[in-house]
Amino acid sequence: MNEKEARLRELCARHDADGAWLRRRANVAWLADGADVHVLGSSELGVASLWWSPTQKRVLTDSIEAARLAAEEFSSEWEIVARPWWEPFVPPAGNWLVDWPDDVVAPLRAPLVERELERVRALGRESAECVEALMHDVRHGSSEFEVAADLTSRLLARGIRAPVVLIAADERIARFRHPTPTAKRVERTLMTVLCAERHGLIVCLTRLCSFGALADDLARRHRAVIAVERAMHAVSLPGTSFGAVFAEAQRMYRATGFPDEWKLHHQGGPMGYAARDFCVAPGETRCIVERQLLGWNPSITGTKSEDTLVSGGEVLTRTGKWPELDGRPDILIR
Repeated sequence: MNEKEARLRELCARHDADGAWLRRRANVAWLADGADVHVLGSSELGVASLWWSPTQKRVLTDSIEAARLAAEEFSSEWEIVARPWWEPFVPPAGNWLVDWPDDVVAPLRAPLVERELERVRALGRESAECVEALMHDVRHGSSEFEVAADLTSRLLARGIRAPVVLIAADERIARFRHPTPTAKRVERTLMTVLCAERHGLIVCLTRLCSFGALADDLARRHRAVIAVERAMHAVSLPGTSFGAVFAEAQRMYRATGFPDEWKLHHQGGPMGYAARDFCVAPGETRCIVERQLLGWNPSITGTKSEDTLVSGGEVLTRTGKWPELDGRPDILIR
């Protein structure tokens, strides 16, 4: 916490601010040791915000939430300040740095501190265990809805939320890059895409399975997409610009015979307390820092490869129990 508060103190000094008013759930979790202030899962804002300065640490909320947040989410170093739920919220007076609507705090969330690394390593391993067990167990003829429900149940049993669950069966894999689940039943091929969250931290991964041998064209496309991701991983080093990683992806797309596939979907980017802090585009000049989470997700029509890694190469979403091809996840043959 001292390291994080030092970063925030320096940012406030640069902006000549008295302190920071943090409204985004991601920044609340980052500063307050994983505190979860969501009720409505679809909102970036929560039922509490943080009013922080070098001399005070307050949680601003209402009378409905105060007791639960004090008992279950915030340590005693945070003072809970609750207003009656029927009274309008009055922002704190003074010159405060605010993270909404523009998130000026997001760049402070990397590098991860050791406690965060421990948490995200466990989250990555457990999330991969859930996805990979699901893909081994899923029944031929299951609907995408049933697959999504099964995955969500496995995650919740471990205290893991799933802000993103994408499930595609057969032709939907090639048709849509963001296939939200439907009643479609799997006949031959299934893709599961997950963003998983615990303590505010997020990891992502994608896995595919096939009932029966792969068609030659799909096998060729999957070899190509994992070559792209492997190349991106190799250059994802502290000090390297995100634009250089993107250029390496473009080079490998060309080398594998799919030069324009990168245009059909974003390739990922830095992450941690958000599924992506931003999606990297050509020419990006910002650089990777130490102990930063990265989620690269290259795709070639019909397949995709995605895992979460720490800058420098440590892949977090792997179990050692999934078939691999050249060091990356292969398509499981059922």
